Amino acid sequence: MYPPKVSNAEVRAVIRNMSTGAALPSGAAVREALRARYGSRGGVSRIYRLLADERRTLAPPAVQGDVESLREQLQAMQGRAERAEERELAHQTRWALEIDQLRQKLLSLESVLHQARLDRENSERRRQRLQASEQRVAMLEQQLIATHARTT
Repeated sequence: MYPPKVSNAEVRAVIRNMSTGAALPSGAAVREALRARYGSRGGVSRIYRLLADERRTLAPPAVQGDVESLREQLQAMQGRAERAEERELAHQTRWALEIDQLRQKLLSLESVLHQARLDRENSERRRQRLQASEQRVAMLEQQLIATHARTT
């Protein structure tokens, strides 16, 4: 049987009790305190989600000076995003060109492969003709020897 589940309100109360000023306790410390107090540590993801919620509620509201710095940060981020998009586009263009070159090379190699197959087939036919010719020469030599032996 599973131990009783600790409610979100109880977890938040433990987090607030363990907090010192703006510093929140670690997730492991909160889970250990919950185990000691309630006999259940609570789920890891749930505890860290509730810690993140508390962190957001403790964050001070933005003031005018912060808004200006946030705008500067936003512009810097937009500049980085634009440069990242340009790099991505350059990479995509490069790889598209390389893939196209490889496709062209493959097409040329396919024609070479086709010619090699034709050459191999021609070579095989010539080898068979040569073998048949050698067999016929051997047979004619035997007939010649037999004919020469009868006449002498």
